[in-house]
Amino acid sequence: MAPFQTSSLTLGNIVASGKAKTVPLTGDCVWTPSDLTKVLWQPKGFNGEDTNRVAISFTSSPEAEQELLLLEQWILDVVGKEPKRFLGQELTPAQVKERFVSAVKVSEKGYKTIRAKMNFSGRQQVKCWDESKRPRDLPEDWTMCTVAPRFQAKGLWVANKDFGLILEMTDAMVTEGSAECPF
Repeated sequence: MAPFQTSSLTLGNIVASGKAKTVPLTGDCVWTPSDLTKVLWQPKGFNGEDTNRVAISFTSSPEAEQELLLLEQWILDVVGKEPKRFLGQELTPAQVKERFVSAVKVSEKGYKTIRAKMNFSGRQQVKCWDESKRPRDLPEDWTMCTVAPRFQAKGLWVANKDFGLILEMTDAMVTEGSAECPF
């Protein structure tokens, strides 16, 4: 599937609910990268807690990064033009860029990953499919599978000093693997 079509996207107004602030994103917000297949570690909640909504990290590729960075650049351009509307204060485009937290993460050793969210249960539970495109249960161990993810860009999260893209895995084509002896 083609990367995000930014010409169809619109950012709404900031919404505050409880402690969270978000900015909804509407338009063609679905992305299916062709080459993200490896989940780096078992998805867990913040600080390893057992929760429904968790972070999931995939190995990255230059193609997937480029597609995602095009969307993130569009976000920076839009927010940079109206920072007070989206972030609640006047900022220069450079200050907006400084506060942005990318979904493409770079480790201290230079490894790149793409980080998203997913729900284990409930109304927005990630839907899993087998190779024959039939529904299947969620895998016990995500790190032992090949996963073809489908993401939805839902909007922006806004914190005191930072903001970033809410990227959620809505569907996953999962192929079970098996542990291989490294010797």
